[in-house]
Amino acid sequence: MTSRLRKNWRNRRVALPIAAAVLLLIAVLMPDVRMTRAMPQVVVVLDVSQSMNTIDCRLDRAAAPVSRLACVKDALGYALREMPCGSQVAWGVFVGNQTYVLAAPIEVCAHRGELVDSLAHLDWRISWESGSRIGGALVSALRLLPTMVGENVPVPGLVFVTDGQEAPRLSARNRRRAEDYAGKVHGVVVGVGGDTLTPMPKYDMDGNYLGPWQPDDVPQVDITAYRAGSSVPGEKMVGEEEEPPSGIEHLSSLKEEYLQLLARDAQLDYRRLARRDDMAEALRAQSVERPLSIDTNLRWIPAGLALLLLFA
Repeated sequence: MTSRLRKNWRNRRVALPIAAAVLLLIAVLMPDVRMTRAMPQVVVVLDVSQSMNTIDCRLDRAAAPVSRLACVKDALGYALREMPCGSQVAWGVFVGNQTYVLAAPIEVCAHRGELVDSLAHLDWRISWESGSRIGGALVSALRLLPTMVGENVPVPGLVFVTDGQEAPRLSARNRRRAEDYAGKVHGVVVGVGGDTLTPMPKYDMDGNYLGPWQPDDVPQVDITAYRAGSSVPGEKMVGEEEEPPSGIEHLSSLKEEYLQLLARDAQLDYRRLARRDDMAEALRAQSVERPLSIDTNLRWIPAGLALLLLFA
């Protein structure tokens, strides 16, 4: 009986390392396995109007403010590093009331360098219109994203980043509404900027500072909201109930209530960018996850079994 136990023990001492070596070899040679998993697939659309140059953004309570666009790029760079491999991201911009997507979403780990480099080149100099219409640009994005995929293929999620600044501010009756597109695209509207009205810096195409925008540089009223007077005494015309010109459209702050209204109309979530994690959470939100077929590393399974055998 004792000799049999010794023999079994010797056989076990030989067999376990051999089995562990085989499992380690399998782990080394094993290719990635194609699997379908729920992963973020998102188009990030950036506001590149000159109001995004306003210096009033402090991420994570930083001591010195930087421009809103610098905040957004910083937060997006952080978010890319935090996203799991297999996630897909694409950049887009809006100019005036039109959204443009620069490329199809690409995988973040294999293409992080390209994504960071292309993000660095997005600024006001690629804009060919001086103003922006946030509602129109959001509707444009909601119309555009479904055209990027085939029939019965899930639409990428949308992260729409802006300060909500329009010059002049649109009257309520001229606001572009997104009800017709509500629920067709899921995602998040991200608001950036401070609460205090701040001068907007003006730059030339070479990036030279030209001073702040002045009242005469910016339309102060949405003239389409006003109509000719009525021929009936005492009758109010459309637009007459709107707020009078404020004379402060050359100053900028985050228009949070307006963005929250647009997000509700489009059935999107709203998040304010105050921390880098806010952007990372927006890009990892469940609303932007899609079933993606990705290469998955399962080498840890045979490697883990080999480790167990070695310590058995």
